[in-house]
Amino acid sequence: MLVWLWNIANPKSFTSRGPATPPNPSINLTSVSGPILTPKPIWQYLGFFFDRKLTFHYHAHFYATKCLSTLNTMKLLGNSSQGILPIQKQLLYRTCILPIALYGFQLWFFKKAPIYKNIAKLKKMQHRATLWITGAFQTSPLEGIEAIAGLVPIFSHLQKLNGCHYLCYASVPPSHAINSLLDLQHAKDQPPHKFSMSSLTPKQQAKLTSPIKDVNERLSKITKTFHPLHPLLSPGSRVVNRFSSRIASHSPPSSSDEDLFKHIQDLNITFCQSQCLPYHTAVIADGGVKKNNVTTAAAHIWLDNHVVNQPQIQTMNITSVGAELMAIYIGLTPAMAIDDTHNITIITDSIVATKKILESHVNPYQNIALPLIANIKLFLRRDRQNTIHFWYCPSKAEWPRHKLVDDQVKATASTPTLPSKNSFLFSRKKECDNILKEWQVSFSSSQKKDQLFLDFEDEKERVLKPTYVKGGSWLPSIGFSNSLCTRFTHMTTGHAPISEYCQRFFPNSPTSCPCSKVDVQTREHIVMQCDQYKQSTRPCNTVINSFVHFLADNPSAFSFDNG
Repeated sequence: MLVWLWNIANPKSFTSRGPATPPNPSINLTSVSGPILTPKPIWQYLGFFFDRKLTFHYHAHFYATKCLSTLNTMKLLGNSSQGILPIQKQLLYRTCILPIALYGFQLWFFKKAPIYKNIAKLKKMQHRATLWITGAFQTSPLEGIEAIAGLVPIFSHLQKLNGCHYLCYASVPPSHAINSLLDLQHAKDQPPHKFSMSSLTPKQQAKLTSPIKDVNERLSKITKTFHPLHPLLSPGSRVVNRFSSRIASHSPPSSSDEDLFKHIQDLNITFCQSQCLPYHTAVIADGGVKKNNVTTAAAHIWLDNHVVNQPQIQTMNITSVGAELMAIYIGLTPAMAIDDTHNITIITDSIVATKKILESHVNPYQNIALPLIANIKLFLRRDRQNTIHFWYCPSKAEWPRHKLVDDQVKATASTPTLPSKNSFLFSRKKECDNILKEWQVSFSSSQKKDQLFLDFEDEKERVLKPTYVKGGSWLPSIGFSNSLCTRFTHMTTGHAPISEYCQRFFPNSPTSCPCSKVDVQTREHIVMQCDQYKQSTRPCNTVINSFVHFLADNPSAFSFDNG
C-alpha cells in the first residue's frame, strides 16, 4: 500500500521508464562532528528489498539465490540412487523452498509490471529443483520434467497465488486501511483516501499499474461473504458458548467400517425415537453441485413417520460445502417453526458444514451460516427444553432415508441462471481450476516438452495430464524409488544413457545395442525387443503401471549399467 501511495504522490521519484535518474547526493555532517551519510541503492524493510525504480530485481534475485543455495545443500539428503524418496523431495521443495522464493512476490507481480527478469531467476531455481527430484539430465526439457515432478510452471503458480491473494482482501475488517484505497462499493463505509481509486479520473485509472486496480476487478465479481465483527460472533453471544449443553454433533470416532456400522445403528435408533416420541422432529438435508455449476439443496422434514415438508432451492457458483450448508438452512428453519417442537435431529453427509455452523471465527460461509445461527439462537431461547442434534450420515452408507434426498438432488433438472456474482470460495476454486486447465492445454500443444516425450494412460485408459494435486499424475506411481524415478524420467523424456541420445553429442561413438540385433539402440527397442531384459513384463499397452513394472523388473534398463 505504501509503495502504491508513493507512486501516486511522487510519480517521478520511482519509475521504471525514462532516462536514468542521478544518484541522491550525500549528506555531509562533518561540520557537526558527524559522518558523511551516503544513500544506498537498496533499502531493506521487513525482508523486502526496495530499489529506486521499484523493479524489485534485487529482491527476487536475493531470494532465488538463497533457495538455490538451499537446494544445493538438500542434495545431501538424497540423490538419484539413494536418500529420501522423490515424493518426499517434491513435498520438501513445495513446503520449504517455494514459499521462501516467492516471499513478497505481490510487490512486483501484477498486470503490466516488468517481471521478465524476476521470472527468469525463479525458473532457474525451479529447474534445479526438478532435476533433483526426478534425477533427469541437464538437457531434459523443463516443461516435461515439471509435469513428471508435479510442479506447476512458476509463472502459472504465481498467477494462481496472486488471484487468491487478491480475493483475500474481501475478508479484511471494515477498519482496515486498504479499504480507503478501493472503490466506494468495496470501501466498507470507509472514507475514501485522496489517492483512492474512486478519486482518480478514468484517464488516470487507465494509466495506473497497481495491485489495487487488480483487487478492485476481483472484488467486483464476488459476493459479500465475510462479517468479521458480527454481534453473533462476539464473546458472550456465541451459540456454542451459551447453549453448549443443548446443541451437539455426532459422528463416528474413526473411518473404519466397524465404527461406521455402529454409528449407523445408533442413527437408526435416534431417528426411530424422533418419530415415536412427542415434540421431536427430524430433518434430512443434502446438497450437490453439477458440472454446469448449478447447485441444488433439498431437505425432508419428518414428523410422526411422515415427510411433512420437502423444501428445495437452486443457486449457482457456490461450493459443495456451501450447498450442504444451504440444505441444512432450508430444512432446519421451517422445522424450528413447527408448533410444539422441542427436539430436532438434523442428518447430513457433511461434517464440514456442521462445523461451520458451530464455529465462532470468520469463515467464507458466514452469509449462509449467520442467518441460520440467528434462528437457532431464537429457537433455543424460546424454551429451555429445546435441543438440536447434528448427525453425520456419509453417502457411502446408503442409509435409505438419506438416499431419498440424495436421489432427489441428483434427479432435479439443473437450469443455469445468470448470477450477479460468485461466492468467495467458488471464485478461489475457479482461479485454481483455470490455471490448471491452462497448464494442461499448453502442455498438450507445446513443443518445448520435446517431441520424444511419451504419453501414458491411467488404469481407466485416460491420457495423463499434468497436475499438482496429490503429487501429480506421474510421481505417485514412481515416487517410491529414486532409481525407478530416474530411469522412468530418462525413458519418458528420451534423454537417457542410450545410443540414440548419445549420438547427438558423440556422432562417431558406437550406436548398436549390446544384443547386436539393431544398429541403433533406441528406446522402443529396449522396451519391446531387446533380449537383455525380461520379456514377461514387457508392456502391452500405454498404461503407466505396465511401464513401471517393466522398469522395476529390469533395474539396468535406462541406467548407466545397461551395458
